[in-house]
Amino acid sequence: MWQAWYEFRIDYALFSIAFLVGHAFVLSRVRRAMPPASSTHPDSATSSAAIGSSRRARLSFCILLLLLTGGFLAVETADRLERSRLRQQVFGIAPTYAAELQQLGHAGINEETSPDDPVYLRMINAQKRWLSVNPQVTDIYTMRRLSESELATRLLPERDRHTGHPFQIIVDSETDYNGDGKIEGVREEQTEIGEIFTDSSVEQIERAFRGDTTFADQPSHDRWGEWVSAYAPLFDSQGNVEALVGVDFPAKHYIHSIILTRLGVIGMIAALITLFLGAVTSIGMLKAGIAAQQRSHALLQDQRDLATQAASQARQAAVTKNQFLANMSHEIRTPMHGILGTTELMTRCSLNEEQRHYMHMIQTSAKGLLTVLNDILDFSKVDSGLMTLESVPFELKDLLSQTMHAVANLKNENVQLQFQPPVDVPEIIIGDPTRLRQVLINLVGNALKFTEQGRVTVLIEKESQDATTLDTSEAQSSRIVFTITDTGIGMTEQQRANIFEAFTQGDSSTTRRFGGTGLGLSISSQLVELMGGQLQVSSVLDEGSSFRFDIPLRTPIGSTQHQIAKPQPPTAPANSFGHCDQTRELLLVEDGAINRTVAETMLRARGHRVTSVSNAKDALKQLRSHAFDLVLMDVQMPEIDGLTATQIIRNDLPSPARDIPVIALTAHAMREDRQRCLDAGMNECLTKPYPPELLFDTIESFAICREDDQDDLLLPPTTNSKTSSPSSHADRVLPLNHEVILQNVGGDLQVLAMLAQTISAELPSQIDQLHQAIHAGDSTQVALAAHTLKGTAAAIGATQAQEIAASIETFSLEETSQEESLQFLDNRMNALVSAFELAQTELKSFLLSSSGSDHPGNETP
Repeated sequence: MWQAWYEFRIDYALFSIAFLVGHAFVLSRVRRAMPPASSTHPDSATSSAAIGSSRRARLSFCILLLLLTGGFLAVETADRLERSRLRQQVFGIAPTYAAELQQLGHAGINEETSPDDPVYLRMINAQKRWLSVNPQVTDIYTMRRLSESELATRLLPERDRHTGHPFQIIVDSETDYNGDGKIEGVREEQTEIGEIFTDSSVEQIERAFRGDTTFADQPSHDRWGEWVSAYAPLFDSQGNVEALVGVDFPAKHYIHSIILTRLGVIGMIAALITLFLGAVTSIGMLKAGIAAQQRSHALLQDQRDLATQAASQARQAAVTKNQFLANMSHEIRTPMHGILGTTELMTRCSLNEEQRHYMHMIQTSAKGLLTVLNDILDFSKVDSGLMTLESVPFELKDLLSQTMHAVANLKNENVQLQFQPPVDVPEIIIGDPTRLRQVLINLVGNALKFTEQGRVTVLIEKESQDATTLDTSEAQSSRIVFTITDTGIGMTEQQRANIFEAFTQGDSSTTRRFGGTGLGLSISSQLVELMGGQLQVSSVLDEGSSFRFDIPLRTPIGSTQHQIAKPQPPTAPANSFGHCDQTRELLLVEDGAINRTVAETMLRARGHRVTSVSNAKDALKQLRSHAFDLVLMDVQMPEIDGLTATQIIRNDLPSPARDIPVIALTAHAMREDRQRCLDAGMNECLTKPYPPELLFDTIESFAICREDDQDDLLLPPTTNSKTSSPSSHADRVLPLNHEVILQNVGGDLQVLAMLAQTISAELPSQIDQLHQAIHAGDSTQVALAAHTLKGTAAAIGATQAQEIAASIETFSLEETSQEESLQFLDNRMNALVSAFELAQTELKSFLLSSSGSDHPGNETP
């Protein structure tokens, strides 16, 4: 059934339908938000906004179709590559095995050959050896055609009728199909020479009998199971094909690998389209808000007698706008954090140059969108009077040097960026270096954007000192002038008059040609005014422009070196996250699956142990039953939000859980949002998207206060001496034995990676079966579930988990009281889960390190 999902492209069809429906929902939401046209002003801007909304809807629909079409091509490409990879795993093995069997004398084996024949036994042993070193292969056998007389005289078993074309098995050894380490049952026993079976891959088999090596990627079913198979010819001494070697690969693994590959690519496309729909919603709602304000102004012209009421409505509109911007910031920052975090993880993996280039493009686009979002929030803060400035000493030369480096990559080769160092300007001044750098980057970047050839010049000079109200006994007033001149396109008088208005550029053609939101100069002008200056512009069309602002800055008297704030230039991310000095037990509470995965991957790669939950209720349960060093708490969650959950921790939980440090993770970027987190009892607040380094520094700044003893919940009961010994021994065993796991996969890292993916998918259900059996009190099912987990642990070399599972299996078969049994099994269950988590973490690290150093020819997923 699952094969039909990708063979008939049902998965992508449902995916496309879901996003087309989502797009329709977004457009209907925007249309509902658009205010109705004014009856008294039918020609108002509201009508124009409605017309523009219709055009934007058609444009967004076309873009969505292009994204879905491109996504379909990407999914199909990934599908073909995955099929090719899986085919090569089996396809290359068959000719090798055929050559060896041919040398061993396979042509002399027939129905009269004795099972004790030395030549036959050597072939059986060769097959067993191949199966032991190639765990991805399930069965190897040889087969011959049946002659017409044999087909007429020999009857097929009832189970094999109508299932395919009959062939004759020649050499087929015992095979452990279920992986339990035992050869038992009719299905796994050695097949007799000459046994008849049917195979539905008739076309591929006939080609192989003609001398070609073939691969049947359509699953075939026989009494041994369901397979995809490769076939290679065996030649006799005259060079004729006398038999075939068949190599079987489980069809379930083949189908699942293709489905997971398709779903992975579909997930990335879903993230991109979700971001696009979020942008459509943001722009549409912003336009609706602007149209609502314009309609309000039109109504005010006809209702002068309701001036007081209109003023109240305007104040309410401002509050609504700020709330809207805050909400949209959260809605965009949350998926943005997932995108930036995921690309951060991808760039630290083993990528080729083309893949790294694409990751860089995604990061650049996401950071560009984040810049636009920050501009809108800055504009909202300044417009609502919530922007505050720092007053700290800093070195002006360092700030200017870093600013020039930040904008140098914006210029093209035909433009010179000239910077004249300040003359007679104090080296150390007092002000807000962050906002001053923001103004300079906006102005210099704007000049470079509109200059196609020529030069951009930055000049800093000091004006004569004037006494101002800023003079104190500790500082002297200085006025510094910043002038940015370019030889760009220039402006007309009308354009220059409107240049500092929000959401405005020179004209619509400028927006189409150079892009931008039109907020940069408006924000810069208001920031300069907050710093006590004024931003002015002079310009001549087609000759260039000159922006000038002068601001009063205070010069400290007698400041020491350690008091100077030195802005640090951004550093490029390292190839790895490094390793923490001390491992911490972390509880991650995040309702978003993507952001939870990103944060968990970063923290585990850093060396921390992470328990992740998706809601506050599960977090409180974990805190009541386990000891953690720190909690990472998402603020906005369904049912119980992060603020309420923190208050419950501080007020209702017993010590030491109530004193645990809590770090807020929020997509709200306003200053008051951070204060709300601190007021709720949180210790620190991180705004999404946050860089990995900031996350690590924040977590590792908190000291670990736990005792060195193990958590009692993870130890077996001390009253039972016969059960304490196995667990204490298991705790001393390494979580992952590298030698065992390499031996299990024959040293093939690609097979190991595929095995790790399969176990990651199957392990949760196996653990859940054990958990249900324990609480049902069914000792037989407990033993079976523990035995299965023991086999899973052995497959990946998780020796610690293997011994814990073995102790559970042994204990479940002993005579104990129900209360004692439940207590021990619950404790061992917790220890087993922790052991598997440690083993999987080390396995991922081992795969990454091995692909990069020990086995440079292999690459892990």
